[in-house]
Amino acid sequence: MTFNKSDTNNALRIALTITFCMLIGKLANFNSPVYFALYPTLLMTKGRQFSWVGIGRMFLPTFIAASTALIVSNLFYNHPFIIWTISLFFFDFMRRRANTPAKLNQLLMPTFNWILIIIFAQHTDMNMAMRIHEILLAMIITAVIAKIMIGLFPITAQQPPLTPMPMFNVSYRHRFITLTLLGISVAFLMIVDLISATFCLVPVIAAVTQLNRTNYVKTVKLRFITQIGGCVIALIFSVLMMGHQTIIPYYAFILGGLIFVLALMMTITNGIARDIHADTILATVLPIQLYLGNNSFNLNSTFLRGWELAVTLGILFLIHFLSSTKRS
Repeated sequence: MTFNKSDTNNALRIALTITFCMLIGKLANFNSPVYFALYPTLLMTKGRQFSWVGIGRMFLPTFIAASTALIVSNLFYNHPFIIWTISLFFFDFMRRRANTPAKLNQLLMPTFNWILIIIFAQHTDMNMAMRIHEILLAMIITAVIAKIMIGLFPITAQQPPLTPMPMFNVSYRHRFITLTLLGISVAFLMIVDLISATFCLVPVIAAVTQLNRTNYVKTVKLRFITQIGGCVIALIFSVLMMGHQTIIPYYAFILGGLIFVLALMMTITNGIARDIHADTILATVLPIQLYLGNNSFNLNSTFLRGWELAVTLGILFLIHFLSSTKRS
């Protein structure tokens, strides 16, 4: 395993952007600091265009989806069936237009943020308008810090030329599978007050939007490795921080070092290995940002998150197994 100066700069750029955003989310006492881990991680691990326009194109659909979900939730607050039905139309709209690999990846965050807003509006007394405000602030702060870090650690590697992506046909079968599995998942969360399980829908969205069984199973296996592994790393980090999480320089150093190691492993690999490390970063920083507080560690919440993810991914694999058995 070898790496050069460019790899180190890439890892530093990723680690410092995510670390600074996470610190801002915690120190500024935002009600929803998780967005200050979610958006910088997605931008720095999945983004390809880091111009202002490129960053805006990445974040704008997510902000529009979250804002629209808030309007729908407020208008039909006493009619959850209508909210669910409109959500199905939204899921189908997103699935129909995802006819390239890039668009397939881009539908994840708008769809997840739509679900996040309607579930939290249904089961909590949070100020959802303020949540949208914090989403916008998280996006702006993420963009600014990312541009600063790109200035300090410029991208020197030659970017590969953008080649036309293959287009594929989104059949009625693809749309039916997506609507069925997502619709059942959202209906369950709207009926059962299980807020912590909402974040488990990220791998569900990724799996049910795949084009074939091979990619479906590959996605489920990949997410099992990264999501459960990320929770384990977050648990180890929380234990190491016991009694020191209020010492900001120490917290920032250890957190930044952890993200740097994962980012370095990501930058020196390609293909499936790169995807594994990128998703592991996200799966690690989310529980840290969600559950590690100044006066609490919430290790049980991290354990619960890992358990819920394992059950969710197990159900997805069971669906594949049962449907394969019927076909044979």
